[in-house]
Amino acid sequence: MVVEPEVLVRLVVAEYLRDCGYKVIEAMAANDVWTVIDSGHHLDVVMADVKLSGEVDGFSLASRLRQTHADIDVILTCGITGAAHDSYELCQDGPIKKPYDPRDVELRIRVLSGRRVSKS
Repeated sequence: MVVEPEVLVRLVVAEYLRDCGYKVIEAMAANDVWTVIDSGHHLDVVMADVKLSGEVDGFSLASRLRQTHADIDVILTCGITGAAHDSYELCQDGPIKKPYDPRDVELRIRVLSGRRVSKS
């Protein structure tokens, strides 16, 4: 799931991931993640910007996912240097700094998927 308030950024990364063979759900705000989960969809990875619109930012989303759905990997993206440091505890391998190349996101997903498979 790609949670990104900037439409053009979200469209580019989501389309690239679809071209790589991933099923992608797009969202603008953190609350959309809970709607998707509550509707019964299984999510492997949630990629979210630390600055999300609405009441819940990316840090809060990642923290809540860690507490309630530890099986979902989290990738945070950010363009703020201080925020990048804070996100190391909330997502595997730290944040992806903006501007990023969609190939970097796909590589991170493959790495996380490999870890998930090796844990089984």
